[in-house]
Amino acid sequence: MLLPLLLATLAAQGQTELYKRYASQPGVKVASVNGFAIDSTARVDVTVLEAQDDEGWEWMKKEFYIGDLSPEQQAGLNEGYDAVLFARRSRSNPRENAPIRNEEIDIAGSCYIGISYLNHAVYIFCADSEEQYDAVVSLLVKKIMHANIKR
Repeated sequence: MLLPLLLATLAAQGQTELYKRYASQPGVKVASVNGFAIDSTARVDVTVLEAQDDEGWEWMKKEFYIGDLSPEQQAGLNEGYDAVLFARRSRSNPRENAPIRNEEIDIAGSCYIGISYLNHAVYIFCADSEEQYDAVVSLLVKKIMHANIKR
């Protein structure tokens, strides 16, 4: 019974650290939610960074290695369609790739980042199980599918 409580506490502390890490960045608005409901069974911690200006977006692109869009994607963005991407990264430093342990991704040490080019936002999802991460991936895939809806 103590182990689940300890894991929940560590997850909350990691999320707090992510918030603290980015909260003072100029041109970027940061929010953090612990226990965000992805679906009826999965709750994860989410930190959201949203650029407030062009400088903030440029910083976010460098910080998270966000590449430029293809000409087709950029044309769609110019017409109001979003480009949504996601990647598995290190929970302690989302700039880095997800850590590998015993030739597998370390669940406790990883997170997913979702990127919205239209909203100039990065969403960092931290979960405690592969099932929770499956729910995150499902959510992000739905966002990609809905990205073709003009805003």
